[in-house]
Amino acid sequence: IVFLSQMFPNCSNCSQALVPELNVVKAVALGLILGVFIVFGIVGNILVILSVVCHRHLRTVTHYFIVNLAVADLLLSSTVLPFSAILEILDRWVFGRVFCNVWAAVDVLCCTASIMSLCVISVDRYIGVSYPLRYPAIMTKHRALLAVMLLWVLSIIISIGPLIGWKEPAPEDESICKITEEPGYAIFSAVGSFYLPLAIILVMYCRVYVVAHRESQGLREGQKTEKSNTEEVILRIHRGNTAASDEEALRRRTHFALRLLKFSKEKKAAKTLGIVVGCFVLCWLPFFLVLPIGSIFPAYRPSDTVFKITFWLGYFNSCINPIIYPCSNQEFKKAFQRLLGVQCLRTTPRLHHHHHHHLSAGQSHSQGHSHPTPSSRDSREYSCSFVRIPQFCVS
Repeated sequence: IVFLSQMFPNCSNCSQALVPELNVVKAVALGLILGVFIVFGIVGNILVILSVVCHRHLRTVTHYFIVNLAVADLLLSSTVLPFSAILEILDRWVFGRVFCNVWAAVDVLCCTASIMSLCVISVDRYIGVSYPLRYPAIMTKHRALLAVMLLWVLSIIISIGPLIGWKEPAPEDESICKITEEPGYAIFSAVGSFYLPLAIILVMYCRVYVVAHRESQGLREGQKTEKSNTEEVILRIHRGNTAASDEEALRRRTHFALRLLKFSKEKKAAKTLGIVVGCFVLCWLPFFLVLPIGSIFPAYRPSDTVFKITFWLGYFNSCINPIIYPCSNQEFKKAFQRLLGVQCLRTTPRLHHHHHHHLSAGQSHSQGHSHPTPSSRDSREYSCSFVRIPQFCVS
Protein backbone atom coordinates (compact mmCIF):
# COMPACT_ATOMS: atom_id res chain seq x y z
CA ILE A 1 0.00 0.00 0.00
CA VAL A 2 2.87 2.36 0.80
CA PHE A 3 4.39 1.43 -2.56
CA LEU A 4 1.14 2.27 -4.35
CA SER A 5 0.89 5.61 -2.54
CA GLN A 6 4.37 6.48 -3.75
CA MET A 7 3.46 5.48 -7.30
CA PHE A 8 0.39 7.75 -7.19
CA PRO A 9 1.19 10.69 -4.87
CA ASN A 10 -1.73 12.79 -6.11
CA CYS A 11 -4.28 10.17 -5.25
CA SER A 12 -6.04 10.87 -1.98
CA ASN A 13 -7.00 7.85 0.08
CA CYS A 14 -4.94 5.75 -2.33
CA SER A 15 -5.12 2.49 -0.44
CA GLN A 16 -8.91 2.41 -0.73
CA ALA A 17 -9.15 3.80 -4.25
CA LEU A 18 -6.63 1.51 -5.91
CA VAL A 19 -7.13 -1.85 -4.30
CA PRO A 20 -10.41 -1.76 -2.41
CA GLU A 21 -11.07 -5.45 -3.03
CA LEU A 22 -7.59 -6.73 -2.15
CA ASN A 23 -7.75 -9.85 0.01
CA VAL A 24 -4.58 -9.79 2.10
CA VAL A 25 -4.58 -13.50 2.94
CA LYS A 26 -5.15 -14.48 -0.68
CA ALA A 27 -2.51 -12.00 -1.86
CA VAL A 28 0.10 -13.34 0.58
CA ALA A 29 -0.63 -16.97 -0.34
CA LEU A 30 -0.53 -16.21 -4.06
CA GLY A 31 2.66 -14.20 -3.59
CA LEU A 32 4.40 -17.09 -1.82
CA ILE A 33 3.34 -19.62 -4.45
CA LEU A 34 4.32 -17.46 -7.41
CA GLY A 35 7.51 -16.36 -5.62
CA VAL A 36 8.64 -19.97 -5.20
CA PHE A 37 7.65 -20.61 -8.81
CA ILE A 38 9.79 -17.69 -10.05
CA VAL A 39 12.82 -18.44 -7.85
CA PHE A 40 12.73 -22.08 -8.95
CA GLY A 41 12.71 -21.03 -12.61
CA ILE A 42 15.61 -18.62 -12.13
CA VAL A 43 17.80 -21.00 -10.08
CA GLY A 44 17.02 -24.03 -12.24
CA ASN A 45 17.88 -22.35 -15.52
CA ILE A 46 21.06 -20.85 -14.03
CA LEU A 47 22.09 -24.39 -13.04
CA VAL A 48 21.52 -25.60 -16.61
CA ILE A 49 23.71 -22.80 -17.98
CA LEU A 50 26.47 -23.36 -15.41
CA SER A 51 26.40 -27.12 -16.01
CA VAL A 52 27.44 -26.59 -19.62
CA VAL A 53 29.80 -23.68 -18.98
CA CYS A 54 31.66 -25.38 -16.12
CA HIS A 55 31.93 -28.90 -17.57
CA ARG A 56 34.02 -29.33 -20.69
CA HIS A 57 32.42 -32.62 -21.75
CA LEU A 58 29.00 -30.90 -21.96
CA ARG A 59 30.22 -28.22 -24.37
CA THR A 60 28.63 -29.69 -27.48
CA VAL A 61 26.42 -28.10 -30.12
CA THR A 62 23.32 -29.79 -28.73
CA HIS A 63 24.04 -28.51 -25.24
CA TYR A 64 24.68 -25.02 -26.62
CA PHE A 65 21.13 -25.09 -27.98
CA ILE A 66 19.95 -26.20 -24.54
CA VAL A 67 21.84 -23.27 -23.01
CA ASN A 68 20.07 -20.93 -25.42
CA LEU A 69 16.74 -22.42 -24.32
CA ALA A 70 17.74 -21.89 -20.68
CA VAL A 71 18.75 -18.28 -21.41
CA ALA A 72 15.32 -17.56 -22.92
CA ASP A 73 13.59 -19.21 -19.95
CA LEU A 74 15.85 -17.35 -17.51
CA LEU A 75 15.03 -14.00 -19.12
CA LEU A 76 11.34 -14.84 -18.91
CA SER A 77 11.61 -15.90 -15.25
CA SER A 78 13.63 -12.86 -14.18
CA THR A 79 12.24 -9.99 -16.29
CA VAL A 80 8.63 -10.94 -17.04
CA LEU A 81 7.27 -13.23 -14.33
CA PRO A 82 7.88 -10.89 -11.35
CA PHE A 83 5.64 -8.24 -12.94
CA SER A 84 3.13 -10.88 -14.02
CA ALA A 85 2.99 -12.06 -10.40
CA ILE A 86 2.39 -8.52 -9.11
CA LEU A 87 -0.38 -8.11 -11.68
CA GLU A 88 -2.01 -11.33 -10.46
CA ILE A 89 -1.67 -10.43 -6.78
CA LEU A 90 -3.02 -6.86 -7.08
CA ASP A 91 -5.36 -7.70 -9.96
CA ARG A 92 -4.33 -4.45 -11.63
CA TRP A 93 -1.29 -2.93 -13.39
CA VAL A 94 0.59 -0.29 -11.39
CA PHE A 95 3.62 0.38 -13.60
CA GLY A 96 2.17 2.67 -16.27
CA ARG A 97 1.19 2.30 -19.92
CA VAL A 98 4.68 2.53 -21.46
CA PHE A 99 6.14 -0.18 -19.26
CA CYS A 100 3.05 -2.31 -19.92
CA ASN A 101 3.82 -2.25 -23.65
CA VAL A 102 7.47 -3.13 -23.04
CA TRP A 103 6.56 -5.92 -20.61
CA ALA A 104 4.12 -7.47 -23.09
CA ALA A 105 6.69 -7.32 -25.91
CA VAL A 106 9.44 -8.92 -23.79
CA ASP A 107 6.94 -11.59 -22.73
CA VAL A 108 6.24 -12.54 -26.35
CA LEU A 109 9.96 -12.30 -27.20
CA CYS A 110 11.10 -14.71 -24.47
CA CYS A 111 8.28 -17.19 -25.01
CA THR A 112 8.85 -17.21 -28.78
CA ALA A 113 12.62 -17.64 -28.36
CA SER A 114 12.03 -20.54 -25.96
CA ILE A 115 9.67 -22.28 -28.38
CA MET A 116 11.94 -21.70 -31.38
CA SER A 117 14.90 -23.06 -29.39
CA LEU A 118 12.97 -26.32 -29.04
CA CYS A 119 12.37 -26.24 -32.79
CA VAL A 120 16.10 -25.87 -33.50
CA ILE A 121 16.87 -28.63 -31.00
CA SER A 122 14.47 -31.00 -32.78
CA VAL A 123 16.25 -30.38 -36.11
CA ASP A 124 19.60 -30.91 -34.38
CA ARG A 125 18.41 -34.25 -32.96
CA TYR A 126 17.14 -35.39 -36.34
CA ILE A 127 20.56 -34.75 -37.87
CA GLY A 128 22.29 -36.42 -34.91
CA VAL A 129 20.21 -39.60 -35.10
CA SER A 130 20.08 -39.80 -38.90
CA TYR A 131 23.78 -39.05 -39.52
CA PRO A 132 25.62 -39.86 -36.25
CA LEU A 133 29.09 -40.09 -37.82
CA ARG A 134 28.69 -37.06 -40.10
CA TYR A 135 26.94 -34.96 -37.45
CA PRO A 136 30.07 -33.05 -36.25
CA ALA A 137 30.80 -31.95 -39.83
CA ILE A 138 27.18 -30.98 -40.53
CA MET A 139 26.31 -29.21 -37.28
CA THR A 140 29.37 -27.06 -36.63
CA LYS A 141 29.58 -24.41 -33.91
CA HIS A 142 29.50 -21.71 -36.59
CA ARG A 143 26.23 -23.02 -38.01
CA ALA A 144 24.83 -23.42 -34.51
CA LEU A 145 25.62 -19.76 -33.77
CA LEU A 146 23.89 -18.69 -36.98
CA ALA A 147 20.82 -20.75 -36.04
CA VAL A 148 20.68 -19.14 -32.59
CA MET A 149 21.03 -15.64 -34.04
CA LEU A 150 18.31 -16.36 -36.60
CA LEU A 151 15.83 -17.61 -34.01
CA TRP A 152 16.33 -14.48 -31.87
CA VAL A 153 15.87 -12.23 -34.92
CA LEU A 154 12.61 -14.03 -35.79
CA SER A 155 11.49 -13.77 -32.16
CA ILE A 156 12.11 -10.00 -32.20
CA ILE A 157 10.16 -9.63 -35.46
CA ILE A 158 7.17 -11.48 -34.00
CA SER A 159 7.22 -9.63 -30.67
CA ILE A 160 7.78 -6.08 -31.94
CA GLY A 161 4.41 -5.75 -33.71
CA PRO A 162 2.45 -4.18 -30.82
CA LEU A 163 5.28 -1.72 -30.14
CA ILE A 164 4.92 -0.26 -33.64
CA GLY A 165 1.13 -0.02 -33.48
CA TRP A 166 -0.19 -3.47 -34.43
CA LYS A 167 -2.55 -3.80 -31.47
CA GLU A 168 -5.94 -2.91 -30.08
CA PRO A 169 -6.56 0.69 -28.95
CA ALA A 170 -5.16 1.07 -25.45
CA PRO A 171 -7.80 1.33 -22.72
CA GLU A 172 -8.08 4.64 -20.92
CA ASP A 173 -7.62 2.89 -17.59
CA GLU A 174 -3.86 2.43 -17.16
CA SER A 175 -4.45 -0.21 -14.50
CA ILE A 176 -5.40 -2.63 -17.29
CA CYS A 177 -2.46 -4.34 -18.99
CA LYS A 178 -2.63 -7.44 -21.13
CA ILE A 179 -1.18 -8.98 -24.26
CA THR A 180 -3.00 -7.58 -27.28
CA GLU A 181 -5.83 -9.67 -28.67
CA GLU A 182 -6.08 -7.84 -31.99
CA PRO A 183 -7.23 -10.65 -34.34
CA GLY A 184 -4.59 -10.14 -37.03
CA TYR A 185 -1.69 -10.03 -34.60
CA ALA A 186 -3.13 -12.87 -32.50
CA ILE A 187 -3.17 -15.16 -35.55
CA PHE A 188 0.26 -13.97 -36.75
CA SER A 189 1.89 -14.49 -33.34
CA ALA A 190 0.16 -17.82 -32.72
CA VAL A 191 1.28 -19.21 -36.08
CA GLY A 192 4.81 -17.78 -35.91
CA SER A 193 5.44 -18.44 -32.24
CA PHE A 194 3.76 -21.80 -31.84
CA TYR A 195 2.00 -23.61 -34.67
CA LEU A 196 4.77 -23.38 -37.27
CA PRO A 197 7.53 -24.39 -34.79
CA LEU A 198 5.23 -27.13 -33.45
CA ALA A 199 4.73 -28.54 -36.96
CA ILE A 200 8.50 -28.63 -37.51
CA ILE A 201 9.06 -30.21 -34.09
CA LEU A 202 6.48 -32.95 -34.67
CA VAL A 203 7.78 -33.74 -38.17
CA MET A 204 11.38 -33.90 -36.92
CA TYR A 205 10.58 -36.17 -34.00
CA CYS A 206 8.42 -38.45 -36.12
CA ARG A 207 11.37 -38.82 -38.49
CA VAL A 208 13.70 -39.31 -35.52
CA TYR A 209 11.48 -42.15 -34.29
CA VAL A 210 11.39 -43.82 -37.71
CA VAL A 211 15.15 -43.49 -38.22
CA ALA A 212 15.94 -44.65 -34.68
CA HIS A 213 13.67 -47.69 -35.04
CA ARG A 214 15.20 -48.63 -38.40
CA GLU A 215 18.74 -47.98 -37.18
CA SER A 216 18.20 -50.04 -34.03
CA GLN A 217 17.06 -53.02 -36.10
CA GLY A 218 20.02 -52.61 -38.44
CA LEU A 219 22.48 -52.42 -35.55
CA ARG A 220 20.98 -55.51 -33.92
CA GLU A 221 21.42 -57.42 -37.18
CA GLY A 222 24.90 -55.95 -37.52
CA GLN A 223 25.85 -57.17 -34.05
CA LYS A 224 24.99 -60.73 -35.07
CA THR A 225 26.96 -60.41 -38.31
CA GLU A 226 29.95 -58.82 -36.59
CA LYS A 227 29.98 -61.57 -33.97
CA SER A 228 30.15 -64.33 -36.60
CA ASN A 229 32.78 -62.43 -38.62
CA THR A 230 34.90 -61.91 -35.52
CA GLU A 231 34.77 -65.60 -34.63
CA GLU A 232 35.87 -66.44 -38.17
CA VAL A 233 38.78 -63.96 -38.03
CA ILE A 234 39.93 -65.32 -34.66
CA LEU A 235 39.80 -68.87 -36.03
CA ARG A 236 41.94 -67.87 -39.01
CA ILE A 237 44.47 -66.15 -36.76
CA HIS A 238 44.81 -69.27 -34.61
CA ARG A 239 45.37 -71.32 -37.76
CA GLY A 240 48.00 -68.82 -38.91
CA ASN A 241 45.98 -67.89 -41.96
CA THR A 242 45.83 -64.08 -41.73
CA ALA A 243 45.11 -62.05 -44.84
CA ALA A 244 44.07 -58.60 -46.00
CA SER A 245 40.44 -59.71 -45.84
CA ASP A 246 40.82 -60.34 -42.11
CA GLU A 247 42.21 -56.84 -41.59
CA GLU A 248 39.31 -55.44 -43.57
CA ALA A 249 36.86 -57.36 -41.38
CA LEU A 250 38.47 -55.95 -38.25
CA ARG A 251 38.34 -52.45 -39.72
CA ARG A 252 34.64 -52.86 -40.46
CA ARG A 253 34.08 -54.09 -36.92
CA THR A 254 35.81 -51.00 -35.51
CA HIS A 255 33.71 -48.74 -37.72
CA PHE A 256 30.57 -50.59 -36.62
CA ALA A 257 31.47 -50.21 -32.94
CA LEU A 258 31.99 -46.46 -33.41
CA ARG A 259 28.70 -46.16 -35.25
CA LEU A 260 26.92 -48.08 -32.47
CA LEU A 261 28.41 -45.85 -29.77
CA LYS A 262 27.55 -42.63 -31.59
CA PHE A 263 24.00 -43.77 -32.33
CA SER A 264 23.47 -44.81 -28.71
CA LYS A 265 24.48 -41.35 -27.45
CA GLU A 266 22.35 -39.55 -30.02
CA LYS A 267 19.34 -41.76 -29.22
CA LYS A 268 19.61 -40.99 -25.49
CA ALA A 269 19.80 -37.25 -26.21
CA ALA A 270 16.77 -37.51 -28.50
CA LYS A 271 14.77 -39.27 -25.76
CA THR A 272 15.57 -36.56 -23.22
CA LEU A 273 14.65 -33.76 -25.58
CA GLY A 274 11.55 -35.67 -26.66
CA ILE A 275 10.33 -35.43 -23.06
CA VAL A 276 11.09 -31.70 -23.11
CA VAL A 277 9.04 -31.28 -26.29
CA GLY A 278 6.15 -33.32 -24.87
CA CYS A 279 5.97 -31.07 -21.81
CA PHE A 280 6.21 -28.02 -24.06
CA VAL A 281 3.14 -29.11 -26.06
CA LEU A 282 1.12 -29.85 -22.92
CA CYS A 283 2.01 -26.47 -21.40
CA TRP A 284 1.62 -24.16 -24.40
CA LEU A 285 -1.13 -25.75 -26.53
CA PRO A 286 -4.03 -24.60 -24.28
CA PHE A 287 -2.91 -20.96 -24.41
CA PHE A 288 -2.41 -20.93 -28.18
CA LEU A 289 -5.87 -22.44 -28.62
CA VAL A 290 -7.55 -19.95 -26.29
CA LEU A 291 -5.80 -16.80 -27.62
CA PRO A 292 -6.75 -16.93 -31.33
CA ILE A 293 -10.21 -18.37 -30.69
CA GLY A 294 -11.01 -15.65 -28.16
CA SER A 295 -9.65 -12.97 -30.50
CA ILE A 296 -11.53 -14.09 -33.62
CA PHE A 297 -14.73 -15.20 -31.89
CA PRO A 298 -15.30 -12.96 -28.86
CA ALA A 299 -18.52 -14.82 -28.04
CA TYR A 300 -16.48 -17.96 -27.38
CA ARG A 301 -13.81 -16.24 -25.31
CA PRO A 302 -13.26 -18.23 -22.10
CA SER A 303 -13.51 -16.68 -18.67
CA ASP A 304 -10.64 -14.64 -17.25
CA THR A 305 -9.86 -17.47 -14.83
CA VAL A 306 -9.42 -20.00 -17.65
CA PHE A 307 -7.33 -17.50 -19.61
CA LYS A 308 -5.05 -16.88 -16.60
CA ILE A 309 -4.61 -20.61 -16.01
CA THR A 310 -3.55 -21.23 -19.62
CA PHE A 311 -1.31 -18.15 -19.42
CA TRP A 312 0.56 -19.39 -16.35
CA LEU A 313 0.64 -22.95 -17.66
CA GLY A 314 2.76 -21.63 -20.52
CA TYR A 315 5.00 -19.84 -18.04
CA PHE A 316 5.31 -23.10 -16.10
CA ASN A 317 7.06 -24.67 -19.07
CA SER A 318 10.06 -22.39 -18.49
CA CYS A 319 10.48 -23.82 -14.99
CA ILE A 320 10.15 -27.56 -15.61
CA ASN A 321 12.96 -28.01 -18.13
CA PRO A 322 15.62 -27.84 -15.36
CA ILE A 323 13.75 -30.74 -13.69
CA ILE A 324 13.62 -32.83 -16.85
CA TYR A 325 17.35 -32.67 -17.64
CA PRO A 326 18.76 -34.20 -14.41
CA CYS A 327 15.90 -36.70 -14.16
CA SER A 328 16.37 -38.13 -17.66
CA ASN A 329 20.02 -37.36 -18.44
CA GLN A 330 22.82 -38.75 -16.27
CA GLU A 331 25.35 -36.17 -17.52
CA PHE A 332 23.18 -33.28 -16.36
CA LYS A 333 22.37 -35.10 -13.13
CA LYS A 334 26.06 -35.43 -12.27
CA ALA A 335 26.73 -31.83 -13.32
CA PHE A 336 23.92 -30.56 -11.08
CA GLN A 337 25.25 -32.64 -8.18
CA ARG A 338 28.74 -31.26 -8.66
CA LEU A 339 27.51 -27.68 -8.76
CA LEU A 340 25.43 -28.20 -5.63
CA GLY A 341 28.09 -30.28 -3.85
CA VAL A 342 25.52 -32.99 -3.09
CA GLN A 343 27.74 -36.00 -3.79
CA CYS A 344 30.60 -34.98 -1.55
CA LEU A 345 28.45 -34.24 1.44
CA ARG A 346 26.70 -37.57 1.20
CA THR A 347 29.49 -39.92 0.32
CA THR A 348 32.44 -39.13 2.55
CA PRO A 349 30.91 -40.66 5.72
CA ARG A 350 29.65 -43.69 3.79
CA LEU A 351 33.06 -44.24 2.24
CA HIS A 352 34.78 -44.31 5.64
CA HIS A 353 32.03 -46.50 7.05
CA HIS A 354 32.31 -49.18 4.37
CA HIS A 355 36.10 -49.07 4.37
CA HIS A 356 36.16 -49.64 8.13
CA HIS A 357 33.54 -52.37 7.84
CA HIS A 358 35.52 -54.39 5.28
CA LEU A 359 38.76 -54.12 7.26
CA SER A 360 37.15 -55.09 10.54
CA ALA A 361 35.54 -58.12 8.90
CA GLY A 362 39.01 -59.44 8.10
CA GLN A 363 38.62 -59.17 4.35
CA SER A 364 41.71 -58.59 2.28
CA HIS A 365 42.07 -55.61 -0.04
CA SER A 366 41.80 -57.76 -3.13
CA GLN A 367 38.79 -59.64 -1.82
CA GLY A 368 37.03 -56.40 -1.09
CA HIS A 369 37.43 -55.38 -4.70
CA SER A 370 36.70 -58.78 -6.20
CA HIS A 371 33.35 -59.24 -4.50
CA PRO A 372 32.01 -55.83 -3.56
CA THR A 373 28.63 -55.54 -1.94
CA PRO A 374 26.11 -53.23 -3.59
CA SER A 375 26.61 -50.64 -0.89
CA SER A 376 30.39 -50.74 -1.16
CA ARG A 377 30.16 -50.49 -4.92
CA ASP A 378 27.99 -47.37 -4.59
CA SER A 379 30.37 -45.81 -2.11
CA ARG A 380 33.31 -46.42 -4.40
CA GLU A 381 31.48 -44.72 -7.30
CA TYR A 382 30.76 -41.69 -5.17
CA SER A 383 34.38 -41.69 -4.03
CA CYS A 384 35.60 -41.43 -7.61
CA SER A 385 33.29 -38.50 -8.27
CA PHE A 386 34.59 -36.82 -5.14
CA VAL A 387 38.19 -37.17 -6.32
CA ARG A 388 37.42 -35.83 -9.78
CA ILE A 389 35.67 -32.67 -8.64
CA PRO A 390 37.35 -31.27 -5.54
CA GLN A 391 36.91 -27.71 -6.79
CA PHE A 392 33.15 -27.94 -6.26
CA CYS A 393 33.43 -29.37 -2.78
CA VAL A 394 36.27 -27.55 -1.07
CA SER A 395 35.50 -24.05 0.09
